[in-house]
Amino acid sequence: MFELSILAILAFCFVGILLSGMILFAKRKLVSTEACKIEINDNPQLTKEVEGGRTLLTTLTVEGIAVPSPCGGKATCKQCRVQVVKGGEDVLETDKATFSPKELKAGWRLSCQCKVKHDLGLKLPESLLTLKEIKGKVVSNRNVATFIKELVIEVPSSAELSYVPGDYLQFHVPSYKTNTKEWRETMDEEYYEDWEQYDLFGHAIEHEDEGVIRAYSMASYPDEGNFLKFNVRIATPPFMKGEFDFDIPWGICSSYLFGLKDGDGVRLSGPYGESHMIEGDQEIVFLIGGAGSSFGRSHIMHLFRTEKTQRKISLWYGARSLKENIYQEDYEKLDKEFANFTYHLVLSEPTAKDLENGWPK
Repeated sequence: MFELSILAILAFCFVGILLSGMILFAKRKLVSTEACKIEINDNPQLTKEVEGGRTLLTTLTVEGIAVPSPCGGKATCKQCRVQVVKGGEDVLETDKATFSPKELKAGWRLSCQCKVKHDLGLKLPESLLTLKEIKGKVVSNRNVATFIKELVIEVPSSAELSYVPGDYLQFHVPSYKTNTKEWRETMDEEYYEDWEQYDLFGHAIEHEDEGVIRAYSMASYPDEGNFLKFNVRIATPPFMKGEFDFDIPWGICSSYLFGLKDGDGVRLSGPYGESHMIEGDQEIVFLIGGAGSSFGRSHIMHLFRTEKTQRKISLWYGARSLKENIYQEDYEKLDKEFANFTYHLVLSEPTAKDLENGWPK
C-alpha cells in the first residue's frame, strides 16, 4: 500500500513536470522573443528596438510611452487604443467588440491584447508622445479605513502637472518585495481587529515585472498644488466560505502602494481622464462609497473651494461604520459653510461605539 502511494505521488509529479515543460515549449515556439522594431509615426527618431513576446501595451510602457489603461490591461476599459498601420495581426474578438468595421480596417487595436511578434508600424497621437513620466515622493501613507489607505505624493514644481477633477494618473509598478506585517506600522489600532481575525498580517508578497501599470483617480483637487492624494483599496485574495484563499495572490499594484513608506519614490504618468464635470446649473447628486471617495472629493472640493459654485449639491456616502467613513471632516465643514451643499452619511453596520457617540445625528 505504501509503495503504491509513493508510485502515485511520483506519477503525479512526473505529469505535472511534463505539462509544465510542454507549456513552456509551446510558449517559446508560438510567442517569439526575438528583437522587433516598432516604427512610430514614420519618424526614424521614434523607432524602438524591443524584445518580442509581450503585449504592445507593456512594450510601449517599458519604452516610456504611457498608453492609458485604467483596467491594467484586462480589455475592460477599452482605452488603450492604438492604430497599427503596418504588420498588424488578425482582428481579435475584443477588437470587434470595441471598434467599428471602418476603424478595424484602419488598423485600430487594443494594445493590451496585441502581441508584439514581429516588426510593427504605429500611428500615435502627439498628445500621447508628449506625456511626461513624473517622479514623485511619498509624503504619507496611512489607513483611513480598514482596507483603504490615503496615499499622499508630492511631485516637483518642475513637473508642471496640470489636471482637472475626474482625472487619473497611472502608477508604474517596479519589481518589489513587501510583507503585510510591515503595513501594520502605518495603521491605527482600530483597524487591527479585522486584519488579525482573518490572519491578514505576516504574508510575504513578491513581484518581478517592470511593465505593470495601474490607474488611480486623484482625491486631491488642483488648488492643493503639488500634493496629490489617492485612495488605495488593498486587493486581498478572494474571501470564500468565511476565509481568505491565500493560494490566490494579492493585488500587484495595491500591495506595492500599501507597502510604500514616507520618502519612497514613485513613477507616475498622465494625467488622463474623461469623467469631468458638465457645466451648467443642474442639481448634482453624488452617491459614493469606499475608495470611490477619491473621485467625489476631487470634484466636490474643487466646486466649493475653488469655483464657489452656486449649484445645489448633495452627497450620499455609504459605509459600514464610522471608522470606514472617509473625509467626513471635509464634508461636514462644507455642509456648515455652504447652504447649497448637503452631506448624508449612511451606515449599514454601525458599531455600539457609533451609536453611543450619537449616530445618526
